Amino acid sequence: MKADQKLEDLGITFDTVEQDNPTEGCEEAAEERGLEPNHIVKSLMVESEGEKIHVLLPGDRELSESKLGSEYRMVSPEKSKRITGFESGTVHPFSTDLRHVVDERIFDNRVVSHTNGERDKGLLIHSNDFRKALDRADFELEIRDLAVSNKDDYDEIQNQGLEMEDAKFIVDNGYGTMFSNLAESFRSSQVLDLIRAMHRNDVNIDEDVAVEVLDRAKNQTHIQNMVEHFSKEGSLPEEKNYDLEEEIEIVLDRNQDAVEDFASGKGSALNYLVGQVMQRTGGKFNPEKAQRILEEKLND
Repeated sequence: MKADQKLEDLGITFDTVEQDNPTEGCEEAAEERGLEPNHIVKSLMVESEGEKIHVLLPGDRELSESKLGSEYRMVSPEKSKRITGFESGTVHPFSTDLRHVVDERIFDNRVVSHTNGERDKGLLIHSNDFRKALDRADFELEIRDLAVSNKDDYDEIQNQGLEMEDAKFIVDNGYGTMFSNLAESFRSSQVLDLIRAMHRNDVNIDEDVAVEVLDRAKNQTHIQNMVEHFSKEGSLPEEKNYDLEEEIEIVLDRNQDAVEDFASGKGSALNYLVGQVMQRTGGKFNPEKAQRILEEKLND
């Protein structure tokens, strides 16, 4: 089944691009459709550890073996045609029910384009709708960083406060998006400690769990201990029976002079209150989290 029929069956809106010339590769397709190569969705049929996988990448990127997680080889054009029903270069994203592994960069652009299954016709689709189509299709789906890294990838992470060596470690191991998301709320060095602990323990942690680790962590060793516990038990260790907000309310109630000092503009009052919270809870909470909650309550 061609891509336009499949998308119609999935209830997805798209535009058809009739090309003036047939195309062989992503750069030609991009030129014919008036797009940049990174807007083109490239389909690869690969075999890894005995499993055939349908890989989707931006048209300007190559598949990273280390990020895929295992050695792979390209499926021959003849075998690819038997699997998909389409010649090499015309395989569209919905031509197989194989497990799909999709590079997350595809969704960075507002629109994407892929072949309809013909060399002279492409489809143009909003990236959000393309994601919906993948979710609705009848195949296992995994979306993550798959592409060979380039200088722009390294620079983007380095500019968030890291040395180039650390930026390369994060990007080359597929942690770029996680790092950027977490670094919006936590110190870059703290997020780096978490990612290195994950890598050492060969464990993947969802971002919501990562946020909890960073909220609770007092130092690098504490991060390592929590990640080790998660790798062995599949969950984080139980936290001591303190309610941080309740403890903060008690501290504020008992330190009205410091509250008044903060209101009058004395910045040192906030540090004093954070110290009082840490003292009451035995240092069981992340001081940065305590400070955020204190500021919210003091400015309320």
